[in-house]
Amino acid sequence: MKFGKRIIIINSVIIAFLTAVIVLAAALAGTRVLRANIRNTLVDTVTSRAAIISGANGAVPDNFDYNVNGIYLGVYLSDGSLKNASFPGEVTLPINRGVISSVKINGADYYVYDYAVFLEGRDSIYLRGVAAASYDFWFAAVIIFSAVAVLLAAAGVALNIISVKRAVRPIEKMREEVNLITDSRDITKRLSKVSGDDGLAQLADDYNYMLDSLEAMFRNHERFTADVAHEIRTPLTVILSESEYALADTDSLDEKNRSLGVINRQSQRLKAITEKLIEFTRVANRLSISLIPVNLSEITEEFLADYPFGEMQCTADIEPDIAVNADITLYERALQNLVDNAVKYGKAGGSVAVTLKREGTRAVLTVADKGAGMDEEELKHVFERFYRAEASRNDKQGLGLGLSFVKEIVRLLKAEISIDSKKGDGTRVTVTFNLLPPQ
Repeated sequence: MKFGKRIIIINSVIIAFLTAVIVLAAALAGTRVLRANIRNTLVDTVTSRAAIISGANGAVPDNFDYNVNGIYLGVYLSDGSLKNASFPGEVTLPINRGVISSVKINGADYYVYDYAVFLEGRDSIYLRGVAAASYDFWFAAVIIFSAVAVLLAAAGVALNIISVKRAVRPIEKMREEVNLITDSRDITKRLSKVSGDDGLAQLADDYNYMLDSLEAMFRNHERFTADVAHEIRTPLTVILSESEYALADTDSLDEKNRSLGVINRQSQRLKAITEKLIEFTRVANRLSISLIPVNLSEITEEFLADYPFGEMQCTADIEPDIAVNADITLYERALQNLVDNAVKYGKAGGSVAVTLKREGTRAVLTVADKGAGMDEEELKHVFERFYRAEASRNDKQGLGLGLSFVKEIVRLLKAEISIDSKKGDGTRVTVTFNLLPPQ
């Protein structure tokens, strides 16, 4: 069953149930009120008419009205015999002073109330009142009320159907578009814009954002696959060409050895590419890792002390006892990549500056060099996989995975990374961590 029909049925059942409850409650309450009014009127009428007889010391005036306010009256002597009355039929019920009784007269229900009129020096007489326990008026009122309630309920159901259909129309359209995207497997399509600021419009925007992310992920995957194929193709082509040459085109041992040397170097390059790809993929495909408190200052100092800077100089400014949540191995891999880049692309005989300082509630690591730097266009792509800036394109050993690898590590470490660079003036990479609260 469709979502809209289900809502219509549920709401209609609720409306019908509430209508029935209201009608029943009104009928019960009205019946109780009507009964109470009839009985009160009976008692009040009999009491007031008895006062007239009592004032006349038991004499019933000639103009005494035996039918007042719809109440039938009758006067009984002390022995219970009827003196005069205007009852709607025969009433055989014995006198029961001060009590309201029920009786049937000609098949209809009536209330009977007997009141004793006390007289001085004479026997008491009784005034009996008889009132029809008729609910004709109330039944008519209930029928009218019920009819109105049913009409209102029908109108409510109709409005419910109209409003629900209008409300679910965008949902049905969205569902159809989702099915179309799913069936066609075309993630370039998007859901239509939903007007308004409600949750449905936000849902459509979120779904489109998800499709944007998926499309970007697939495009990156396609580019990644193409770049991997391109990187691998070159050494494989050289290996194949040199092996064919060594087997077929020369009998010279020196030439064969030269070809074997080329094959060995290209095999080593192919191995390095494969290992870097495996390492990168392992990190990039992980959603999260377990982080533990570490002393970032000690790890950084130990790494820099062991790093082979060669002709490059390293200036380090490490603030002591900076503690963050991190993974030691991944942090060292990220730091190694950053320092490797700074050494590789810095000026010969220059220096690499590494700083680690507290800034408020953050720990800030920076690695800077004074090398060739990058322009704004290169900075836009610097974190993309297999992207190599102009200064690094002559480096045959580079894959363009270094900074993208660092970015994935930073993501897992729940840190942030940024890069500043100026053509001819070097590059500065900044990684920011959340400090652990002081113990």
